[in-house]
Amino acid sequence: MKTNSWVIKTISVLLVLIASVSLFLAQSSYWINHTVFNQQNFSSLVTGALLEPTSRDAIASQVVDTALQNRPVLTKLIGDRAEKLVSSLLGSDFSTQAINRVVNATYKYLTTPDRQDIKIELAGITTPISTILNLVQQGDSNVAQTIDSIPDEIVLVQSSAFPNLSGAVSTMLWLGPLFWLLALVGFGIYIYLYRKRYAMAVYIVGSSIVVVALIGIFTRPALPPPVASLIPISNLRPVIENVSDAFLEPFQMQMIIMLVVTLVALLIFSQRKLIAGWIQKLGAMVARESVPAPTKVVSSKPATITKKATKPKASKKK
Repeated sequence: MKTNSWVIKTISVLLVLIASVSLFLAQSSYWINHTVFNQQNFSSLVTGALLEPTSRDAIASQVVDTALQNRPVLTKLIGDRAEKLVSSLLGSDFSTQAINRVVNATYKYLTTPDRQDIKIELAGITTPISTILNLVQQGDSNVAQTIDSIPDEIVLVQSSAFPNLSGAVSTMLWLGPLFWLLALVGFGIYIYLYRKRYAMAVYIVGSSIVVVALIGIFTRPALPPPVASLIPISNLRPVIENVSDAFLEPFQMQMIIMLVVTLVALLIFSQRKLIAGWIQKLGAMVARESVPAPTKVVSSKPATITKKATKPKASKKK
């Protein structure tokens, strides 16, 4: 008997663990399908992340550092002003084409095995940047040298910076329905095993879902910094951090929705007896109101007038 009890407990723990992991992977699969492989959503997220002030400031800092390299005095004098002006330029219409190319390169980098460096091309904005540097230098004699040193492109992410996960990402799309099924079956079998104490089983399943949701919610603030640390150029790490954060925002929202729905469901389940009582009372009230009141039947025959019987008068004797 003790052996059977130990086996059941072990199976129960494994079922909850497998179902919880499957639920997390199922949510991840849904997120990949609607965020990474949905090119419209993908483009919107990456574009927004690149146009964040911190991203533009990071790219501008790298541009100015490269343009003014080996000129520490000039960097100290005009570096901050030049970075602000270049950052503003990156947020203007001049950089639209360059941003679109970064978005397309990033999409290809994540979804195909043929990966190349993700670059932001500055050829279209080199002339405005040169003009800006020329103005802020205020007649410096080495302007030409500075303009020549402006890079035509800046590598944001090297092709070998991250492991090639395109195959795993594609596989997740196919395995998504299987993960949902495993989660449903695992939790369902667990509740069936403890059907005599089904309330306890439901609370454990609900708590497991809450834990999965909390892990998913805290993935967004926890993951971007380690991802950004893989970039060797420190100036560009805020760009990668912003892009990672933008990608994880929909995943975090999925987990928040799952958390709220689970908590509401557990609250309703905990008050099931009270709710059942209210439903019974409401049903009884509706039943009473639906029963028609008894009506009096009025006879259609004309009423008959009954005459009071009168005694015959005694005749008078003459």
